[in-house]
Amino acid sequence: MPKIFLQIQLLIFKLNIVKRIALFLICFTVFFIFSQTTNAQSNKMSDAEVEGLRGKVMSIKYKYYEEGTTFFGLIPFKKEFSDEYKEFNKKGNLVFKDKPSYQGGNYRDREFYKYNDKGDCIEISDTIYENVNKYSYLNRYEYIYDKKGNISEKKRYFNNKSSNDYFYKYDDKGNCIEMLSKEITDSSFSKHIYLRDTNGQMIVCQSYNKLGGINYKLVFALDNKGNIIKIESFFGDINKGNETLYIYNSERDVIVEVNYNNLDNYYYASTFKYKYDTKDNWLKKIEYNEKGKIIKITKRKIKYYDD
Repeated sequence: MPKIFLQIQLLIFKLNIVKRIALFLICFTVFFIFSQTTNAQSNKMSDAEVEGLRGKVMSIKYKYYEEGTTFFGLIPFKKEFSDEYKEFNKKGNLVFKDKPSYQGGNYRDREFYKYNDKGDCIEISDTIYENVNKYSYLNRYEYIYDKKGNISEKKRYFNNKSSNDYFYKYDDKGNCIEMLSKEITDSSFSKHIYLRDTNGQMIVCQSYNKLGGINYKLVFALDNKGNIIKIESFFGDINKGNETLYIYNSERDVIVEVNYNNLDNYYYASTFKYKYDTKDNWLKKIEYNEKGKIIKITKRKIKYYDD
């Protein structure tokens, strides 16, 4: 942040930094997946391909563990802290997803996907369950397509009431270049503009508020294989937040990740090692901190369709 800002502004900004960084992480995930699935119709990737999976994957189960020490650093521990399960159809698209709910406890968040005869997703329903019993209905999304097979509109319903409308625009190659989000209840809206390179890959994402000002901006750098090697986030248009660098192995999995927080002059780095199956999908990923200590382990169990 420029030094000419008043100290009180800096204090207010830092008080909100956790929320803002969380927002960027969420936005990046959504926008990255969005950029893959809304490229030109002829280049659309399946959900399994977006996730980097190879072969005809039927289902995949994740388990996440953390390692550390307790009792003044004398006793090592390893514990599972989360899990996730996904099912895919033969075209590689999601039909079901199950993961722990943000509510914690025994609550699970379950998503169900429906497709039309062309293989386009037309509905996603998101429901929270307690144990095996339905607890509450959360969200339902409906998708509407244009004549070229691109998503032209998405409708969100919360507790069976219309909540948000999303509208999409495309370039002449069928790549999405704009998304307009409208809130039904209070008439607020935001606009996201996607700038792409000659290959149709998203390189800049900008979010605008109702008055036309920039809320935030994400800038992507890609290598010649389409891997994202750098992400820069900005609050507004010029106030740089985070910068993340990535290095990949031959399987296009991240082996080094370096994060800079330009506001607090802070950075951390992680390295990753993998164990693969015969399809070149990783079954185990180990994350190490800068001192070479294991901080997180992810295990995957993958089932395949018969060829």
